[in-house]
Amino acid sequence: MKLLLLLSASLLLISCGALKSLGREEPKPELENQPPTRQIIGRIASVSEAGQFVLIQKYGPGKLPKHALFQTHGSDGSSANIRPTGERVRDFFAADLITGKVQRGDAVSSFRLQPEKPKETPPTETPEEEFPSPQNPQ
Repeated sequence: MKLLLLLSASLLLISCGALKSLGREEPKPELENQPPTRQIIGRIASVSEAGQFVLIQKYGPGKLPKHALFQTHGSDGSSANIRPTGERVRDFFAADLITGKVQRGDAVSSFRLQPEKPKETPPTETPEEEFPSPQNPQ
Protein backbone atom coordinates (compact mmCIF):
# COMPACT_ATOMS: atom_id res chain seq x y z
CA MET A 1 0.00 0.00 0.00
CA LYS A 2 2.77 2.40 0.95
CA LEU A 3 4.63 1.43 -2.21
CA LEU A 4 1.59 2.23 -4.37
CA LEU A 5 1.16 5.60 -2.65
CA LEU A 6 4.87 6.38 -3.10
CA LEU A 7 4.78 5.47 -6.80
CA SER A 8 1.69 7.57 -7.49
CA ALA A 9 3.19 10.57 -5.66
CA SER A 10 6.44 10.31 -7.62
CA LEU A 11 4.54 10.06 -10.93
CA LEU A 12 2.54 13.14 -9.99
CA LEU A 13 5.71 15.13 -9.29
CA ILE A 14 7.37 14.00 -12.51
CA SER A 15 4.34 14.87 -14.62
CA CYS A 16 4.10 18.34 -13.05
CA GLY A 17 7.71 19.02 -14.00
CA ALA A 18 7.09 17.85 -17.56
CA LEU A 19 4.02 20.07 -17.89
CA LYS A 20 5.99 23.10 -16.74
CA SER A 21 8.58 22.64 -19.46
CA LEU A 22 5.88 22.15 -22.12
CA GLY A 23 4.28 25.48 -21.30
CA ARG A 24 7.47 27.44 -21.93
CA GLU A 25 8.27 28.57 -25.41
CA GLU A 26 11.90 28.86 -26.32
CA PRO A 27 12.74 32.17 -27.96
CA LYS A 28 13.26 31.77 -31.68
CA PRO A 29 16.28 33.51 -33.15
CA GLU A 30 15.29 36.29 -35.51
CA LEU A 31 16.60 35.62 -38.99
CA GLU A 32 16.43 39.29 -39.88
CA ASN A 33 19.08 40.34 -37.36
CA GLN A 34 21.58 37.62 -38.25
CA PRO A 35 24.35 38.29 -40.76
CA PRO A 36 24.35 36.26 -43.97
CA THR A 37 25.88 32.85 -43.37
CA ARG A 38 28.08 30.99 -45.83
CA GLN A 39 27.36 27.31 -46.23
CA ILE A 40 29.28 24.94 -48.50
CA ILE A 41 26.63 22.93 -50.30
CA GLY A 42 28.54 20.98 -52.93
CA ARG A 43 31.14 20.99 -55.69
CA ILE A 44 31.29 21.61 -59.43
CA ALA A 45 30.88 18.19 -61.05
CA SER A 46 31.26 19.34 -64.66
CA VAL A 47 31.56 22.47 -66.78
CA SER A 48 30.02 22.76 -70.24
CA GLU A 49 32.42 23.07 -73.18
CA ALA A 50 31.10 26.52 -73.98
CA GLY A 51 31.45 27.45 -70.31
CA GLN A 52 27.89 28.73 -70.05
CA PHE A 53 26.57 26.28 -67.43
CA VAL A 54 27.79 23.88 -64.78
CA LEU A 55 26.53 20.87 -62.86
CA ILE A 56 26.59 21.11 -59.08
CA GLN A 57 26.91 17.90 -57.08
CA LYS A 58 25.15 18.67 -53.81
CA TYR A 59 26.50 17.29 -50.56
CA GLY A 60 23.75 15.59 -48.56
CA PRO A 61 20.10 15.07 -49.40
CA GLY A 62 17.51 17.68 -50.26
CA LYS A 63 17.16 20.66 -52.54
CA LEU A 64 19.25 23.75 -52.96
CA PRO A 65 18.45 26.56 -50.51
CA LYS A 66 15.97 29.18 -51.67
CA HIS A 67 16.57 32.91 -51.43
CA ALA A 68 20.33 32.44 -51.58
CA LEU A 69 23.28 33.70 -53.59
CA PHE A 70 25.51 30.94 -55.01
CA GLN A 71 29.26 31.26 -55.53
CA THR A 72 32.09 28.93 -56.43
CA HIS A 73 35.56 29.03 -54.89
CA GLY A 74 38.57 27.40 -56.53
CA SER A 75 41.79 26.25 -54.90
CA ASP A 76 43.68 28.84 -56.97
CA GLY A 77 41.61 31.69 -55.50
CA SER A 78 39.23 32.02 -58.43
CA SER A 79 35.53 32.57 -57.82
CA ALA A 80 32.37 32.80 -59.84
CA ASN A 81 28.69 33.61 -59.39
CA ILE A 82 26.21 31.00 -60.54
CA ARG A 83 22.41 30.81 -60.71
CA PRO A 84 20.61 27.44 -60.40
CA THR A 85 18.18 26.79 -63.26
CA GLY A 86 15.90 24.45 -61.32
CA GLU A 87 16.80 21.36 -63.34
CA ARG A 88 17.79 18.39 -61.18
CA VAL A 89 18.80 14.75 -61.63
CA ARG A 90 19.32 12.94 -58.31
CA ASP A 91 21.92 15.02 -56.47
CA PHE A 92 23.07 17.03 -59.52
CA PHE A 93 21.70 20.51 -60.17
CA ALA A 94 22.21 22.61 -63.30
CA ALA A 95 23.29 26.22 -62.91
CA ASP A 96 24.06 29.09 -65.28
CA LEU A 97 27.42 30.79 -65.03
CA ILE A 98 26.87 34.51 -64.40
CA THR A 99 30.39 35.87 -63.83
CA GLY A 100 33.86 34.46 -63.30
CA LYS A 101 35.56 31.20 -64.24
CA VAL A 102 34.93 27.75 -62.80
CA GLN A 103 36.80 24.48 -62.84
CA ARG A 104 35.71 20.96 -62.04
CA GLY A 105 36.03 20.36 -58.30
CA ASP A 106 35.50 23.98 -57.17
CA ALA A 107 33.52 24.33 -53.95
CA VAL A 108 30.00 25.72 -54.21
CA SER A 109 28.70 27.82 -51.34
CA SER A 110 25.46 29.62 -50.68
CA PHE A 111 24.79 32.84 -48.84
CA ARG A 112 21.36 33.40 -47.33
CA LEU A 113 19.91 36.67 -48.59
CA GLN A 114 18.22 39.06 -46.19
CA PRO A 115 14.72 40.03 -47.30
CA GLU A 116 14.48 43.77 -47.72
CA LYS A 117 12.07 45.48 -45.42
CA PRO A 118 9.88 48.10 -47.02
CA LYS A 119 10.97 51.56 -46.02
CA GLU A 120 8.60 53.29 -43.68
CA THR A 121 7.38 56.50 -45.21
CA PRO A 122 6.14 59.24 -42.95
CA PRO A 123 2.41 59.84 -43.18
CA THR A 124 1.50 62.63 -45.51
CA GLU A 125 -0.13 65.54 -43.79
CA THR A 126 -2.93 67.46 -45.37
CA PRO A 127 -1.92 71.07 -45.81
CA GLU A 128 -3.85 73.49 -43.70
CA GLU A 129 -5.48 76.49 -45.28
CA GLU A 130 -3.03 79.24 -45.94
CA PHE A 131 -5.69 81.92 -45.72
CA PRO A 132 -7.01 82.87 -42.33
CA SER A 133 -10.69 82.30 -41.81
CA PRO A 134 -12.78 85.48 -41.79
CA GLN A 135 -13.40 86.90 -38.38
CA ASN A 136 -16.80 88.09 -37.30
CA PRO A 137 -16.81 91.86 -36.88
CA GLN A 138 -18.53 93.09 -33.79
